[in-house]
Amino acid sequence: MISVIEAQRILHENLPSPQPITIPIKEAFGLYLYEDIKAPDSSPRYTNSAMDGYAVRWVDCAMANADAPVRLKIIGESQAGVPFDGVVETNCAVRISTGAMLPDGADTIIRVEDTEDLGNFVNIVEVIQQGQDVRHKGEEFAEGHLLFLKGDCIRARELALMAAVGLHTVPVYAKPEVTLLVTGTELVCHDEATIKPHQIRDSNTIMLASAIQESGGVLRSTRHVQDSLEHTAEAIENGFADGVKLLVCSGGVSVGRHDHVREAAVRAGFKELFWQIRQKPGKPLYVGRKGETLIFGLPGNPVSAYMCFRNFVRPVLAELQGTTYFDTTLTSIVAEQMFNRGKRTLFIRVKIENRPNQLALVKEVSRQGSHMLSSIAHADGYVVLQPGEVLQPGSLKEVSLF
Repeated sequence: MISVIEAQRILHENLPSPQPITIPIKEAFGLYLYEDIKAPDSSPRYTNSAMDGYAVRWVDCAMANADAPVRLKIIGESQAGVPFDGVVETNCAVRISTGAMLPDGADTIIRVEDTEDLGNFVNIVEVIQQGQDVRHKGEEFAEGHLLFLKGDCIRARELALMAAVGLHTVPVYAKPEVTLLVTGTELVCHDEATIKPHQIRDSNTIMLASAIQESGGVLRSTRHVQDSLEHTAEAIENGFADGVKLLVCSGGVSVGRHDHVREAAVRAGFKELFWQIRQKPGKPLYVGRKGETLIFGLPGNPVSAYMCFRNFVRPVLAELQGTTYFDTTLTSIVAEQMFNRGKRTLFIRVKIENRPNQLALVKEVSRQGSHMLSSIAHADGYVVLQPGEVLQPGSLKEVSLF
């Protein structure tokens, strides 16, 4: 039996290779860049106006003020998308819109509110400085500028910048594919109207399938497996044949006569990385590897399965997508004593009580059984207690939020 930290280290050293793909940017939301991205174009692409007004030569109106306005002849207009086709000569001006290209010969923008429109002429009544309200080509960044780094997440803001500089495709990490195997002869589909007294509604399939998708994985297939070595080995072999990065099994990893995942994985050619961890819940976690596929044998108890997924499977899914998973944590005040008298790392599910202008209070969920789904469904997160650790009321503790 190994520690949680040792198990996480072994996993990190045995990750499958991530899969790089190049896709259209419209399909890239939520993915992570596989390579650095440099700007294929400058921003702005051309020198343009930051305001509605008039494009002028500074030398013609440098002395303008309200008492002595400068009159200029209007010779045309530059609109966004329809530039002025000419040159601004001495004592001339061109009407210009925000974002419109600055005409040749002009070097300054006079805002509308600092002018008097006289039809074919305009009076300039105020000018602050040469080059005012001009956006110069490349002033944000030049062509070839490093825009994004490998590992950056592509969200709405990043997509907008990619589109603005003319990127059509981007290199990203593909979402890892996962096959889910749920073992248990006693299990029936959760939507069965009537079930026999010895049967249990399957909650692990919907829970783990949702957790896989929530973590950025793609669920390739789901299979319910009977508790026999032959069925389990066949399901694992078929799952490996899917070509997925992860095979996630629930149930069948303990030491009972009908727990076959570990032996079936060996039959299917998987090399065991570890089995059993000093943690509660989730002691019988099994992990193996074959080629570019990892197999996770999660416990069958749903709380144990969820906690093992969160602490071991989810970080692996993050790594395969080019990022690192970090728990969102909240510093809270312990409301009641918590302790770990055992020899395993303990994950205590907790409720958080938010208080105005104070640190939140954290309390242990009353029922902590690994078969009691309410302990995660009604919890806000969990705290980690090492063997022998005691938390007294009023002490501070980091809560990992669900």
